[in-house]
Amino acid sequence: MSLDHPSRRKFLRNIAAGSTATALIPLPEGHSSPLRDSSAGSAPPDPPFPMTVDSYPISEPGLNPTVDRLKIVTYDEFPTEIQEKIRGFAPGIELKHCRNDEEFGREVADANVIFGGVSREDLAVAKKLRWVQYPAAGVENVLSPELVSSPVVLTNMQRMYSPTISESVFALLLALTRGINRYTVQTREHEWKEVEGLSEISGLTMGLVGMGGIGTDTAYRAHYGFHMKVLGVDPKPLPKPTFVAELHSLEWLPKMASQVDVLVCAAPHTHESEKMLNESVFRAMKPSAYFINVSRGKVVDTPALIRALQEKWIAGAGLDVVYREPLPADDPLWSAPNVLITCHTSARSQGSLDRSQALFVENVRRYVAGLPLLNVVDKKRGY
Repeated sequence: MSLDHPSRRKFLRNIAAGSTATALIPLPEGHSSPLRDSSAGSAPPDPPFPMTVDSYPISEPGLNPTVDRLKIVTYDEFPTEIQEKIRGFAPGIELKHCRNDEEFGREVADANVIFGGVSREDLAVAKKLRWVQYPAAGVENVLSPELVSSPVVLTNMQRMYSPTISESVFALLLALTRGINRYTVQTREHEWKEVEGLSEISGLTMGLVGMGGIGTDTAYRAHYGFHMKVLGVDPKPLPKPTFVAELHSLEWLPKMASQVDVLVCAAPHTHESEKMLNESVFRAMKPSAYFINVSRGKVVDTPALIRALQEKWIAGAGLDVVYREPLPADDPLWSAPNVLITCHTSARSQGSLDRSQALFVENVRRYVAGLPLLNVVDKKRGY
Protein backbone atom coordinates (compact mmCIF):
# COMPACT_ATOMS: atom_id res chain seq x y z
CA MET A 1 0.00 0.00 0.00
CA SER A 2 1.49 3.27 -1.10
CA LEU A 3 2.03 6.07 1.37
CA ASP A 4 2.04 8.68 -1.40
CA HIS A 5 -1.67 9.54 -1.28
CA PRO A 6 -2.00 13.16 -0.03
CA SER A 7 -4.58 12.19 2.59
CA ARG A 8 -2.25 9.49 3.91
CA ARG A 9 0.57 12.02 4.21
CA LYS A 10 -1.76 14.35 6.09
CA PHE A 11 -2.70 11.50 8.40
CA LEU A 12 0.93 10.69 9.16
CA ARG A 13 1.65 14.35 9.89
CA ASN A 14 -1.24 14.31 12.36
CA ILE A 15 0.15 11.20 14.02
CA ALA A 16 3.55 12.83 14.34
CA ALA A 17 1.84 15.73 16.08
CA GLY A 18 0.08 13.40 18.50
CA SER A 19 -3.28 13.49 16.75
CA THR A 20 -5.60 10.49 16.55
CA ALA A 21 -7.29 11.76 13.41
CA THR A 22 -9.03 9.60 10.87
CA ALA A 23 -7.07 7.15 8.77
CA LEU A 24 -7.65 6.60 5.09
CA ILE A 25 -7.54 3.30 3.24
CA PRO A 26 -6.30 3.82 -0.32
CA LEU A 27 -8.73 3.89 -3.22
CA PRO A 28 -9.00 1.16 -5.82
CA GLU A 29 -7.23 2.17 -9.00
CA GLY A 30 -9.20 4.66 -11.03
CA HIS A 31 -11.08 6.27 -8.13
CA SER A 32 -10.54 9.62 -6.48
CA SER A 33 -11.63 11.07 -3.18
CA PRO A 34 -15.39 11.25 -2.40
CA LEU A 35 -14.73 14.43 -0.44
CA ARG A 36 -14.58 16.34 -3.71
CA ASP A 37 -17.64 18.58 -3.91
CA SER A 38 -19.24 18.25 -7.33
CA SER A 39 -22.13 20.59 -6.65
CA ALA A 40 -20.68 23.07 -9.12
CA GLY A 41 -20.58 20.46 -11.91
CA SER A 42 -22.90 17.88 -13.36
CA ALA A 43 -21.00 14.77 -12.28
CA PRO A 44 -21.73 13.19 -8.88
CA PRO A 45 -18.88 12.65 -6.43
CA ASP A 46 -17.07 9.33 -6.67
CA PRO A 47 -18.43 6.44 -4.60
CA PRO A 48 -17.32 6.36 -0.95
CA PHE A 49 -14.64 3.70 -1.53
CA PRO A 50 -12.07 5.39 0.76
CA MET A 51 -13.07 4.13 4.20
CA THR A 52 -12.39 6.79 6.86
CA VAL A 53 -12.54 5.35 10.34
CA ASP A 54 -11.68 6.55 13.83
CA SER A 55 -8.61 4.95 15.30
CA TYR A 56 -6.28 5.20 18.27
CA PRO A 57 -2.80 3.85 18.94
CA ILE A 58 -2.16 0.38 20.30
CA SER A 59 1.26 1.70 21.34
CA GLU A 60 2.68 5.20 21.66
CA PRO A 61 2.81 6.66 18.12
CA GLY A 62 6.17 7.76 16.84
CA LEU A 63 8.27 5.30 18.86
CA ASN A 64 8.53 2.82 15.95
CA PRO A 65 9.34 -0.10 18.26
CA THR A 66 11.46 -2.94 16.93
CA VAL A 67 9.38 -6.10 16.76
CA ASP A 68 11.63 -8.97 17.85
CA ARG A 69 8.72 -11.42 17.84
CA LEU A 70 5.12 -11.18 16.71
CA LYS A 71 3.00 -14.31 16.62
CA ILE A 72 -0.27 -14.18 14.68
CA VAL A 73 -2.65 -17.10 15.08
CA THR A 74 -5.61 -17.78 12.78
CA TYR A 75 -7.88 -20.45 11.36
CA ASP A 76 -7.71 -18.72 7.98
CA GLU A 77 -5.20 -19.77 5.35
CA PHE A 78 -4.12 -16.57 3.62
CA PRO A 79 -2.93 -16.55 0.00
CA THR A 80 0.83 -16.79 -0.41
CA GLU A 81 1.18 -13.15 -1.47
CA ILE A 82 -0.67 -11.97 1.66
CA GLN A 83 1.54 -14.12 3.88
CA GLU A 84 4.65 -12.70 2.22
CA LYS A 85 3.47 -9.13 2.77
CA ILE A 86 2.77 -9.77 6.45
CA ARG A 87 6.08 -11.53 7.10
CA GLY A 88 7.92 -8.82 5.19
CA PHE A 89 7.14 -6.13 7.76
CA ALA A 90 9.63 -7.52 10.31
CA PRO A 91 11.90 -10.58 10.60
CA GLY A 92 10.26 -11.73 13.81
CA ILE A 93 6.71 -12.22 12.50
CA GLU A 94 5.27 -15.73 12.76
CA LEU A 95 1.97 -16.42 10.99
CA LYS A 96 0.43 -19.63 12.32
CA HIS A 97 -2.45 -21.26 10.44
CA CYS A 98 -4.37 -23.66 12.73
CA ARG A 99 -6.34 -26.51 11.21
CA ASN A 100 -8.46 -27.45 14.22
CA ASP A 101 -9.53 -26.29 17.68
CA GLU A 102 -6.90 -28.38 19.44
CA GLU A 103 -4.08 -26.79 17.48
CA PHE A 104 -5.56 -23.31 17.95
CA GLY A 105 -5.79 -23.90 21.71
CA ARG A 106 -2.08 -24.74 21.85
CA GLU A 107 -0.87 -21.93 19.62
CA VAL A 108 -2.95 -19.15 21.16
CA ALA A 109 -1.17 -19.52 24.52
CA ASP A 110 1.74 -17.35 23.37
CA ALA A 111 -0.01 -15.47 20.55
CA ASN A 112 0.25 -11.68 20.30
CA VAL A 113 -2.43 -11.33 17.62
CA ILE A 114 -5.50 -13.34 16.62
CA PHE A 115 -7.14 -13.04 13.23
CA GLY A 116 -10.59 -14.43 13.94
CA GLY A 117 -12.79 -14.93 16.96
CA VAL A 118 -11.64 -15.30 20.53
CA SER A 119 -13.47 -17.22 23.25
CA ARG A 120 -13.37 -16.81 27.01
CA GLU A 121 -11.25 -19.94 27.18
CA ASP A 122 -8.83 -18.48 24.66
CA LEU A 123 -8.49 -15.27 26.65
CA ALA A 124 -7.81 -17.22 29.83
CA VAL A 125 -4.69 -18.82 28.35
CA ALA A 126 -3.56 -16.14 25.86
CA LYS A 127 -1.43 -14.18 28.30
CA LYS A 128 0.51 -12.34 25.59
CA LEU A 129 -2.49 -11.37 23.48
CA ARG A 130 -2.68 -7.67 22.61
CA TRP A 131 -4.87 -7.41 19.52
CA VAL A 132 -7.75 -9.31 17.89
CA GLN A 133 -8.64 -8.60 14.26
CA TYR A 134 -12.20 -9.86 13.87
CA PRO A 135 -13.05 -10.82 10.26
CA ALA A 136 -16.61 -9.43 10.35
CA ALA A 137 -18.15 -6.01 10.91
CA GLY A 138 -20.58 -7.02 13.68
CA VAL A 139 -18.74 -8.08 16.84
CA GLU A 140 -21.57 -9.10 19.17
CA ASN A 141 -20.62 -12.79 19.00
CA VAL A 142 -17.09 -12.14 20.24
CA LEU A 143 -17.69 -9.43 22.85
CA SER A 144 -17.51 -11.46 26.05
CA PRO A 145 -17.33 -9.55 29.35
CA GLU A 146 -13.76 -10.78 29.66
CA LEU A 147 -12.76 -9.24 26.33
CA VAL A 148 -14.56 -5.97 27.08
CA SER A 149 -12.74 -5.56 30.40
CA SER A 150 -9.36 -6.66 29.05
CA PRO A 151 -6.69 -4.37 27.57
CA VAL A 152 -6.81 -6.38 24.33
CA VAL A 153 -7.59 -4.14 21.34
CA LEU A 154 -10.40 -5.33 19.05
CA THR A 155 -10.60 -4.27 15.42
CA ASN A 156 -13.27 -5.27 12.92
CA MET A 157 -14.04 -5.18 9.20
CA GLN A 158 -16.33 -2.16 9.32
CA ARG A 159 -16.79 -0.70 5.81
CA MET A 160 -14.83 -3.47 4.09
CA TYR A 161 -18.04 -5.25 3.07
CA SER A 162 -20.14 -2.13 2.57
CA PRO A 163 -19.96 -1.87 -1.24
CA THR A 164 -21.10 -5.47 -1.69
CA ILE A 165 -23.80 -5.29 0.98
CA SER A 166 -25.19 -2.07 -0.44
CA GLU A 167 -25.53 -3.80 -3.82
CA SER A 168 -27.45 -6.57 -2.05
CA VAL A 169 -29.86 -3.97 -0.65
CA PHE A 170 -30.90 -3.06 -4.17
CA ALA A 171 -30.90 -6.68 -5.32
CA LEU A 172 -33.47 -7.48 -2.64
CA LEU A 173 -35.45 -4.31 -3.22
CA LEU A 174 -35.59 -4.70 -7.01
CA ALA A 175 -36.51 -8.36 -6.70
CA LEU A 176 -39.52 -7.35 -4.62
CA THR A 177 -40.63 -4.33 -6.63
CA ARG A 178 -40.17 -6.06 -10.00
CA GLY A 179 -41.68 -9.35 -8.84
CA ILE A 180 -38.51 -11.37 -9.47
CA ASN A 181 -39.14 -13.52 -6.40
CA ARG A 182 -42.56 -14.49 -7.74
CA TYR A 183 -41.34 -14.95 -11.31
CA THR A 184 -38.64 -17.30 -10.02
CA VAL A 185 -41.32 -19.64 -8.68
CA GLN A 186 -43.18 -19.50 -11.98
CA THR A 187 -39.98 -20.21 -13.90
CA ARG A 188 -39.38 -23.31 -11.84
CA GLU A 189 -42.96 -24.44 -12.51
CA HIS A 190 -42.78 -23.53 -16.25
CA GLU A 191 -45.69 -21.14 -15.89
CA TRP A 192 -46.19 -18.03 -18.04
CA LYS A 193 -48.30 -15.62 -16.02
CA GLU A 194 -47.92 -11.88 -15.62
CA VAL A 195 -47.21 -10.81 -12.06
CA GLU A 196 -49.38 -7.98 -10.81
CA GLY A 197 -48.39 -5.03 -8.64
CA LEU A 198 -45.00 -4.24 -10.15
CA SER A 199 -43.50 -0.86 -9.23
CA GLU A 200 -40.38 1.24 -9.75
CA ILE A 201 -38.00 2.61 -7.16
CA SER A 202 -36.66 5.68 -8.96
CA GLY A 203 -37.58 8.86 -7.13
CA LEU A 204 -38.78 7.13 -3.95
CA THR A 205 -37.73 8.02 -0.40
CA MET A 206 -35.36 5.69 1.42
CA GLY A 207 -34.82 5.69 5.17
CA LEU A 208 -31.63 4.25 6.63
CA VAL A 209 -31.31 3.03 10.20
CA GLY A 210 -27.58 3.31 10.78
CA MET A 211 -25.30 5.57 8.76
CA GLY A 212 -22.02 3.70 9.04
CA GLY A 213 -20.33 2.10 6.07
CA ILE A 214 -23.32 0.12 4.81
CA GLY A 215 -25.70 3.03 5.32
CA THR A 216 -23.40 5.51 3.59
CA ASP A 217 -22.73 3.29 0.58
CA THR A 218 -26.43 2.48 0.26
CA ALA A 219 -27.38 6.15 0.52
CA TYR A 220 -24.92 7.06 -2.23
CA ARG A 221 -26.31 4.44 -4.61
CA ALA A 222 -29.90 5.37 -3.76
CA HIS A 223 -29.38 9.06 -4.43
CA TYR A 224 -27.16 8.96 -7.49
CA GLY A 225 -28.28 5.65 -8.96
CA PHE A 226 -32.03 5.89 -8.43
CA HIS A 227 -32.59 9.61 -7.71
CA MET A 228 -34.00 8.77 -4.29
CA LYS A 229 -34.47 11.16 -1.42
CA VAL A 230 -32.45 9.70 1.45
CA LEU A 231 -33.20 10.10 5.17
CA GLY A 232 -31.17 8.61 7.98
CA VAL A 233 -30.89 8.07 11.73
CA ASP A 234 -27.85 7.11 13.77
CA PRO A 235 -26.98 7.08 17.49
CA LYS A 236 -23.77 8.99 16.82
CA PRO A 237 -23.64 12.69 15.88
CA LEU A 238 -22.30 12.15 12.35
CA PRO A 239 -21.68 14.71 9.60
CA LYS A 240 -24.41 14.57 6.96
CA PRO A 241 -23.21 13.50 3.50
CA THR A 242 -24.29 15.75 0.63
CA PHE A 243 -26.36 12.92 -0.84
CA VAL A 244 -28.47 12.56 2.33
CA ALA A 245 -31.38 14.98 2.73
CA GLU A 246 -31.78 14.64 6.50
CA LEU A 247 -29.79 12.88 9.23
CA HIS A 248 -31.04 12.76 12.83
CA SER A 249 -30.64 10.88 16.10
CA LEU A 250 -32.52 7.63 16.72
CA GLU A 251 -35.40 9.48 18.36
CA TRP A 252 -36.45 10.54 14.85
CA LEU A 253 -36.96 6.92 13.70
CA PRO A 254 -40.79 6.82 14.12
CA LYS A 255 -41.17 10.05 12.14
CA MET A 256 -38.77 8.84 9.47
CA ALA A 257 -40.58 5.50 9.17
CA SER A 258 -43.82 7.26 8.29
CA GLN A 259 -42.19 9.17 5.40
CA VAL A 260 -40.22 6.48 3.58
CA ASP A 261 -41.03 4.11 0.76
CA VAL A 262 -38.13 1.84 1.71
CA LEU A 263 -36.77 1.33 5.23
CA VAL A 264 -33.29 -0.22 5.35
CA CYS A 265 -31.74 -1.60 8.52
CA ALA A 266 -27.96 -1.15 8.56
CA ALA A 267 -27.55 -0.96 12.35
CA PRO A 268 -25.35 -3.24 14.48
CA HIS A 269 -26.87 -5.51 17.10
CA THR A 270 -26.26 -4.18 20.58
CA HIS A 271 -28.18 -4.30 23.84
CA GLU A 272 -29.71 -0.93 22.96
CA SER A 273 -30.66 -1.83 19.39
CA GLU A 274 -32.22 -5.25 20.04
CA LYS A 275 -35.80 -5.34 18.65
CA MET A 276 -35.53 -1.62 17.91
CA LEU A 277 -37.53 -2.16 14.73
CA ASN A 278 -40.78 -3.19 16.34
CA GLU A 279 -44.54 -3.01 15.89
CA SER A 280 -44.71 0.75 16.34
CA VAL A 281 -42.16 1.26 13.54
CA PHE A 282 -43.89 -1.13 11.13
CA ARG A 283 -47.31 0.36 11.88
CA ALA A 284 -45.92 3.82 11.14
CA MET A 285 -44.79 2.76 7.66
CA LYS A 286 -46.87 3.17 4.52
CA PRO A 287 -48.78 0.10 3.28
CA SER A 288 -46.83 0.48 0.03
CA ALA A 289 -43.41 0.58 1.76
CA TYR A 290 -40.76 -2.16 1.83
CA PHE A 291 -38.42 -3.23 4.62
CA ILE A 292 -34.86 -4.42 3.91
CA ASN A 293 -32.52 -5.83 6.56
CA VAL A 294 -28.84 -6.50 5.81
CA SER A 295 -27.31 -5.99 9.27
CA ARG A 296 -28.52 -8.23 12.10
CA GLY A 297 -31.78 -10.11 12.59
CA LYS A 298 -32.06 -9.44 16.31
CA VAL A 299 -32.47 -5.71 15.68
CA VAL A 300 -35.96 -6.64 14.44
CA ASP A 301 -38.98 -7.79 16.46
CA THR A 302 -39.66 -10.78 14.18
CA PRO A 303 -43.23 -11.57 15.32
CA ALA A 304 -44.12 -7.93 14.68
CA LEU A 305 -42.57 -8.14 11.20
CA ILE A 306 -44.50 -11.32 10.40
CA ARG A 307 -47.72 -9.66 11.47
CA ALA A 308 -46.88 -6.55 9.44
CA LEU A 309 -46.55 -8.73 6.34
CA GLN A 310 -49.61 -10.86 7.07
CA GLU A 311 -51.86 -7.89 7.79
CA LYS A 312 -50.32 -5.77 4.99
CA TRP A 313 -49.03 -2.95 7.16
CA ILE A 314 -46.14 -3.00 4.67
CA ALA A 315 -45.81 -4.26 1.09
CA GLY A 316 -42.94 -6.71 1.55
CA ALA A 317 -39.57 -7.47 3.12
CA GLY A 318 -36.13 -8.50 1.89
CA LEU A 319 -34.04 -10.14 4.61
CA ASP A 320 -30.42 -11.23 4.40
CA VAL A 321 -30.36 -11.72 8.19
CA VAL A 322 -32.90 -13.19 10.61
CA TYR A 323 -33.23 -13.52 14.36
CA ARG A 324 -32.05 -17.13 14.33
CA GLU A 325 -29.54 -18.50 11.84
CA PRO A 326 -30.00 -20.91 10.23
CA LEU A 327 -33.74 -20.21 10.24
CA PRO A 328 -35.64 -23.44 11.11
CA ALA A 329 -37.60 -24.93 8.23
CA ASP A 330 -40.88 -24.62 10.14
CA ASP A 331 -40.38 -20.99 11.21
CA PRO A 332 -43.44 -18.86 10.28
CA LEU A 333 -41.18 -16.18 8.77
CA TRP A 334 -40.62 -18.43 5.73
CA SER A 335 -44.31 -18.39 4.86
CA ALA A 336 -44.99 -14.70 5.50
CA PRO A 337 -46.41 -13.04 2.36
CA ASN A 338 -44.03 -11.28 -0.03
CA VAL A 339 -40.87 -11.96 1.93
CA LEU A 340 -37.52 -12.74 0.28
CA ILE A 341 -34.86 -14.37 2.47
CA THR A 342 -31.20 -14.87 1.64
CA CYS A 343 -28.82 -16.70 3.96
CA HIS A 344 -26.62 -13.96 5.43
CA THR A 345 -24.55 -13.82 2.25
CA SER A 346 -24.95 -10.17 1.27
CA ALA A 347 -21.29 -9.43 2.06
CA ARG A 348 -19.82 -12.22 -0.03
CA SER A 349 -17.72 -11.23 -3.03
CA GLN A 350 -14.11 -11.31 -4.11
CA GLY A 351 -14.00 -7.56 -3.60
CA SER A 352 -15.04 -7.93 0.04
CA LEU A 353 -12.39 -10.59 0.60
CA ASP A 354 -9.69 -8.48 -1.05
CA ARG A 355 -10.56 -5.42 1.04
CA SER A 356 -10.66 -7.34 4.32
CA GLN A 357 -7.29 -8.97 3.67
CA ALA A 358 -5.82 -5.61 2.66
CA LEU A 359 -7.09 -4.07 5.89
CA PHE A 360 -5.43 -6.76 7.98
CA VAL A 361 -2.15 -6.37 6.10
CA GLU A 362 -2.26 -2.62 6.70
CA ASN A 363 -3.05 -3.11 10.38
CA VAL A 364 -0.11 -5.48 10.81
CA ARG A 365 2.12 -2.85 9.22
CA ARG A 366 0.77 -0.26 11.62
CA TYR A 367 1.18 -2.55 14.63
CA VAL A 368 4.83 -3.15 13.76
CA ALA A 369 5.44 0.57 13.20
CA GLY A 370 3.68 1.64 16.39
CA LEU A 371 0.95 3.49 14.48
CA PRO A 372 -2.78 3.56 15.28
CA LEU A 373 -4.77 0.60 14.03
CA LEU A 374 -7.73 1.01 11.70
CA ASN A 375 -11.28 0.05 12.67
CA VAL A 376 -10.76 -0.07 16.43
CA VAL A 377 -14.01 -1.14 18.11
CA ASP A 378 -15.42 0.65 21.10
CA LYS A 379 -15.89 -2.52 23.12
CA LYS A 380 -18.35 -0.92 25.54
CA ARG A 381 -20.54 0.47 22.77
CA GLY A 382 -20.32 -2.78 20.82
CA TYR A 383 -19.28 -1.28 17.48
